[in-house]
Amino acid sequence: MPQIRFCVGSYPGNIDKRLDYISSASIYEFFPDDFMKEFTRFSDVTDFFKAIGCDLTAPEDLNKLQDTVAFDSSIRLHSDFESWQDMVETAYQRLLDK
Repeated sequence: MPQIRFCVGSYPGNIDKRLDYISSASIYEFFPDDFMKEFTRFSDVTDFFKAIGCDLTAPEDLNKLQDTVAFDSSIRLHSDFESWQDMVETAYQRLLDK
């Protein structure tokens, strides 16, 4: 199951809950289908990543996505977000608010 590093802003909530999500959430838990349907033009994270040219099975693609702005223009084109960071922070906040 693909996992990615999540670099997110501050969250004033429970630190144990934050650490649990950061350390154990898979990309499918982090970006569930309902999130993808609401904020992107796709029904699931797999289709979204294919559309932006990122292979979920390739660590180098996931690292590139996280460490540069290489995919931000594709994210803007295929979602309601301006950047990968915006998308991650929104998903993270929604998980923590559950």
